[in-house]
Amino acid sequence: MAIRVMLFDERGRLAAQGNEDLLARFHDQGGFAWIDICGAQSQIEAAALGPFGLNPLAHRDAQRQRHPAKYEAFQDHVFLLMHELTREAVHDRISRHQLGIFASGSFLITRHDLPSESVEKYWDQTAGQQQLPRGGIGQLCYFLLRGLADRYLPLMYDIEQRLGEIEDEIFESTSDDLLSELINYNSQLKKARRAYVYQHGVIQELMGGHDHALLAFDEHELTDLYEHFERLASMANLYQELTSDLINGFISVSAHRTNNIMKLLTIVTAIFLPLSLIAGIYGMNFENMPELRWRYGYFGVLAFMLVFVAGGLAWIRHKKWL
Repeated sequence: MAIRVMLFDERGRLAAQGNEDLLARFHDQGGFAWIDICGAQSQIEAAALGPFGLNPLAHRDAQRQRHPAKYEAFQDHVFLLMHELTREAVHDRISRHQLGIFASGSFLITRHDLPSESVEKYWDQTAGQQQLPRGGIGQLCYFLLRGLADRYLPLMYDIEQRLGEIEDEIFESTSDDLLSELINYNSQLKKARRAYVYQHGVIQELMGGHDHALLAFDEHELTDLYEHFERLASMANLYQELTSDLINGFISVSAHRTNNIMKLLTIVTAIFLPLSLIAGIYGMNFENMPELRWRYGYFGVLAFMLVFVAGGLAWIRHKKWL
């Protein structure tokens, strides 16, 4: 359903549940309402939300595909634009979508283009309990914010675990797949950190003003939410630095491995180049070469080559080049 509605009486008890047709009843009788909009057509959405008098610029921001998290307070409602993980999000692909929240003392409007895990969770919970939370719309709004924040933490723990595994694999792996994975994590964490910082700022603004009194937010709950996003931003920053260190470490290990290979090839070349020179000299077809008619010339040259190779290897080991 693109638009679904829950109506509550003045005591917060669930009175009706259905589609946008219930909105006329809300405007006539009052009480409380939760309107959830998921991917509705613009005309239908505009017709349903028109009577609520939402700020058109804020509504336009909520409809945009990409916009930084923000908070705005108006005379009779507040607007929160948050970033929530999609259902497909995993630790190596931190995909997000926007969740727009318009809230006042009597209504809550959640607007999103993709399915929202937080909205689904508390929609079902509210429908099952047949009433609003004790704190009303403000409490419900907090639950949604906390729900989307809580989904980030397990994902960050997964990233931490994987980075620890990569740290152990760096010295054993000879493939560039680890480097590609680290570069991906670096990019994902950079974007995630920006999202956390923006949302951390949203909660900070909400705490710093007096507008949150409109929804009767609990200051302790807001403080807890603020600290949660602060921790997420700190973790993203820490893991991004760790990822950068691992990238540099992988490159250093690869360079060291390459240097060892080049050193070995150089040693082999240095030993066998004189042998090639000797073979080249005695491979010439001049008639007046004294050693060509020497009975032990072949064995003498081979013996000289073996002595040269043994002496070269002994000298290299003496210099500790190998």
